[in-house]
Amino acid sequence: MSNKFLSVYEFLTMAEIPMFSLSCDYTLALGVFLDDFYECDSADKALALQDEPIMGILDRVQYCKLAAAAHKLANDFNLPIPDWALKDKYTMPHPVYAFDSNDTDFHELLKGITPNEYKIRNLFLGSGVLKRV
Repeated sequence: MSNKFLSVYEFLTMAEIPMFSLSCDYTLALGVFLDDFYECDSADKALALQDEPIMGILDRVQYCKLAAAAHKLANDFNLPIPDWALKDKYTMPHPVYAFDSNDTDFHELLKGITPNEYKIRNLFLGSGVLKRV
């Protein structure tokens, strides 16, 4: 895996994404995390999600996206949902739509296809939020 220099594990953890994003950007850091996560065995997947991300580096929307991602990945892989991911601070006070769209028709589409783990946090980002290509 790609991040021995950063992590005590041989994979990037959810908690480390904010620090790693300082050397690249948030989107790339999340992508590296997902690549590592999808290659891990179940025990390592649980470890990768368990600790709360380091605070004070990302913006609120990004932290909410991390909580939603941890929640969805836990559900998708039958892992325990991390307690930190269920904290109220990881819910946006207003809806956030993909691409900062102002198109109400697009908003309705996003509301229909966004996974519930994102919807409950007021994040409407579509169905492919954790897909890797």
